[in-house]
Amino acid sequence: MKNNYIDDLIHSVARVVKPNDPLLKDVLVIGGMPDKTQNLQYLSYNRDSTLARGLSCEFSAVAVINNRRVSEWQLSGYPKKISRWVFSARWARNPLDLFLNNLRCNPSVISVLAGAASNYTLLGILTETDLQGSGLKNRRAQYICPVVAVPGIEVNALQTIQAFESANQIKKSGFIGLEFYRKTGRQMAGT
Repeated sequence: MKNNYIDDLIHSVARVVKPNDPLLKDVLVIGGMPDKTQNLQYLSYNRDSTLARGLSCEFSAVAVINNRRVSEWQLSGYPKKISRWVFSARWARNPLDLFLNNLRCNPSVISVLAGAASNYTLLGILTETDLQGSGLKNRRAQYICPVVAVPGIEVNALQTIQAFESANQIKKSGFIGLEFYRKTGRQMAGT
C-alpha cells in the first residue's frame, strides 16, 4: 500500500472538517485499501471530536470505496426500488446504511466516483451537535451528514458531491432509547 493514497484521502477530508491526521492515518493504514475485487473496505471504529462555532463536531471515517469497481456496485431498476424502501430514513436506525444506500442509488455521484483520477474515496460521517440548546423544550439539535472525500476532483464534480452531502443530511431527534432520523436535505434531481 502506498502512503500517497492515504495522504490524498486525508487531505480531501479537510474541505469539510479538519481531521486528526495521525489518528486518521493510523485507521487507514490498519484498515487498508480495498482489493481489486472488493467494492469497499470498512474501517475500524474511530471518532475525532472538535469544537467550532458553538458546535460539537464528531468525524468518523467509516469506509474506503474502490472507485474502479463503483459502476458494478451501483443499484438500478428493481433492486434500487427495494433498497430505497428497506433503507428508508423512516425506519432505518444506522446512518451508515442510509448513506451507503443513497450513494449506490445516485447515478450522478457514481459517475463522479467512476471518473475520478484517484482509485479510492473515503466515506465518513460528520455529526454536528448544537451546544446552545438544553432541557426538554429547547433540545440540542444534532445533524448527521455524509462526507464523501474524493481526492483531486474537478469543480463540477465537487459541486455534485457537495449537493449529495447536503441532500442527505439528517436530523436526529427523539428521546433516550427511542431515536428517529428525519432527512432535512433537499432531494437531488435524477435520484
